[in-house]
Amino acid sequence: MRALPLALIALSLTAPLAHASSPEAWEEFRADVEKSCLASLPEALGTPTVFVEPTGTESYGIAAIEGLSPEAKSQITYVCIYDKQKKTVEMSPPITADFLHVVRESERAAAAEKKAETGDNTTQDPAGQE
Repeated sequence: MRALPLALIALSLTAPLAHASSPEAWEEFRADVEKSCLASLPEALGTPTVFVEPTGTESYGIAAIEGLSPEAKSQITYVCIYDKQKKTVEMSPPITADFLHVVRESERAAAAEKKAETGDNTTQDPAGQE
């Protein structure tokens, strides 16, 4: 008989953990990271694209925000680190496209299609870099 109350206690303690990692909770987490990171950009980017790592690390959420910088007149990327406990963010300095290129899903699909057609296992970006 003692096993039933202990099982109920154990179940009540693990239920919040199961909820915290539900698909809805992760979607809410990603939306919060995106919103917080966009709000913390040091400049307004033209057509920003936000790439949120789906779960982050144990302590931090991670996002890359790419867009056209009106100041630099070029594509730049910011890396955003989101503290899960404090719900605060830190932004990297702007990273230029010649240093970091974020591969979009359309580019990834085109590279996979080319590989399938040619059997060529090398990939190059629009600048010709592998």
